[in-house]
Amino acid sequence: MQWKYVKPLLSAESISKFETLVKYKFPDAFKKCVLENNGGRPNSRTFDTDCTKERELKSFLSFNKDDIENVWKIAEWNKSELSDKYVAFAIDNFGNLICFDIKNNNIIFLDHETLNTEKITDDFISFMNGLYS
Repeated sequence: MQWKYVKPLLSAESISKFETLVKYKFPDAFKKCVLENNGGRPNSRTFDTDCTKERELKSFLSFNKDDIENVWKIAEWNKSELSDKYVAFAIDNFGNLICFDIKNNNIIFLDHETLNTEKITDDFISFMNGLYS
């Protein structure tokens, strides 16, 4: 998979600091992806949910606090709605979020206006393998 717009991660510690903040431990495959492709956009960006076909990922959220679209800002903006349920790691072109479901590590699509969710897949590796052009 090719990636564009990757922002070098300023500190690998930012991942563990964010995990502490949100009280969620990311899967190792996700952490490896962040270390290599922080804030980037994969060339295969289309995904399906259990309800909708052909949704499109804009980019992964950065773990650098100074980048425009980052996990820190999204967590703060959505603290009351998401805090104990979901941890966002990517965004689409409309501001909707792709998240980890804290209860079971499923990957879900979250509509930012209605807070309705759609399941994408069971885990991060399946999510990445399911992206298509």
